[in-house]
Amino acid sequence: MKHVFVSPHPDDVALSCGGLLESLRDRGDDVTILTVFSGAGELPQLTPFQRLALGFGCHESDESEAFGPPIPTPVEVMTIRRAEDAAYAHFVGASIVFVNRPDAVFRDYQGDAQLMGKPHSDDPSPVEELRGALAELEPDRLYLPLAIGGHVDHRQTHRAAMEVLAAPGSPLLGCTAFYEDFPYAALNDFQGLDQLDPETLANLRADVVLESEYCEIRGVIDRKLGGLRSYESQMGRLFGGDSPMDTAVRERAARVGEFGGRGPAERYWRVTPNLGLGLLLVSAE
Repeated sequence: MKHVFVSPHPDDVALSCGGLLESLRDRGDDVTILTVFSGAGELPQLTPFQRLALGFGCHESDESEAFGPPIPTPVEVMTIRRAEDAAYAHFVGASIVFVNRPDAVFRDYQGDAQLMGKPHSDDPSPVEELRGALAELEPDRLYLPLAIGGHVDHRQTHRAAMEVLAAPGSPLLGCTAFYEDFPYAALNDFQGLDQLDPETLANLRADVVLESEYCEIRGVIDRKLGGLRSYESQMGRLFGGDSPMDTAVRERAARVGEFGGRGPAERYWRVTPNLGLGLLLVSAE
């Protein structure tokens, strides 16, 4: 069984799906992480905002650097991030593929409002790159972000995926599930699909629906946390350190488990046939 997890950035799959990946490793299944926005663009140096957004600076006005002088270049920063992603893939026994589209901070998105806003009209989603990569990988199971929280790179990854799924005769729709983007799902206390931006699933075919599935992670949550420590550069930016990260992951897993009446869990939304629509069509005939 080949599972492909599409990740907007290095770390998103580990954050959102790390428990499931650990369970798949235990089963011996084949897993590939496809990371989309892992490139550096062409800028010669990082701006203070870019350093802050990428986890390599403390404050926009702070000219010091967490890794010490000299300040790393965009290429060096993204090399570190891809190396962390590769280390995580090794930790869980997965393969990894980098699309290397430039991160949003290198595509003229400036400030948190733009990063968490609508994509620019001149910023195309990575449809062809995603289509080509998935054609080569031929997944039996495909996992895509719901773009909870609205980060522009998550939106663009989701938008590209929806276009690929909508292609006539696509074999991918029936093997797809969507995952809940963490930590955004926790920050927004995401409980159900009715909280999504209406545009998120607007292009989903009418003959399918999304049904929730739970992956209990009580037995693997410590390993999920161990894997997240591969992303050393991101723990401070995302959580304020290792201990808050541990707490945040455990609290969200417990919260999700409560939704399904079970122990700590991750939740996925599997694409399934719309049986209600099928009954209506039969009745109409």
